[in-house]
Amino acid sequence: MNTTFSFNRLGLLIKRYFIENKQRELSFWGIVIVVFMIMHQSTSIEMFLYVTGFIFAARMFKVFNYTPGGMHYLLIPATHVEKLVTTILLSTVYYFSMILITYTIGNLLGTALGNAIFSMNNPVSLDFFQMESISKVWGNTVVQHRGLVEIFFTFALIQSIFLMGSVYFKKNAIGRTIMTFIVISISLGIIEVIIFKLTFGSFNLRDQSFNLSISGDNLFPGFEAATQYLKYLMIPFFWLVSYFKLTEKQV
Repeated sequence: MNTTFSFNRLGLLIKRYFIENKQRELSFWGIVIVVFMIMHQSTSIEMFLYVTGFIFAARMFKVFNYTPGGMHYLLIPATHVEKLVTTILLSTVYYFSMILITYTIGNLLGTALGNAIFSMNNPVSLDFFQMESISKVWGNTVVQHRGLVEIFFTFALIQSIFLMGSVYFKKNAIGRTIMTFIVISISLGIIEVIIFKLTFGSFNLRDQSFNLSISGDNLFPGFEAATQYLKYLMIPFFWLVSYFKLTEKQV
């Protein structure tokens, strides 16, 4: 087999997924449309996107839960890169687009149905496309508009974490990925607290004790921007780790 990346094989892999899961995908589209006919609050929709999204991502490599299924998947005439790119496109780009489409359809149908039943004239309100977030900048409360691009990158980060978990954990990928993420987050939090305590904690000067307290809003002004860029860099990092773990799988 030619190991050069092939868009033709990539297209065949995507087509294969939809052929094998056509009934399930159609059913899920219908269910989500009904959910969005009822659900209109932007924060709830965003949470629905993240939760159902990581469940979807954690099931992308469920074929390895069953040895014959995993062997069949590894024998598919496509490179590991093509298989990983397929799962990334399906779990991130396709799923995000599906949510936007079903949200729009569900909102339109829900508004039209509500107006017809209750004899109202409510306008269609696609609030999810114009979300706002409240944050503090230098101690001042600021309302910021959150675009779909920001939501997409947050979604892509979550998907990359659970996609890696689906490769690493043979069974119960969702639960094990969540537990691993919690343990790592708590460990990093403890390390951060220790570092800040050692760096900016209390100290003695000429027999007088001082306790240095620095506001998080004023400490390292560029820290927030650096964290944002780090979030973006973590997405390809988790993809890369998933690729190397996938290459370790043997027939």
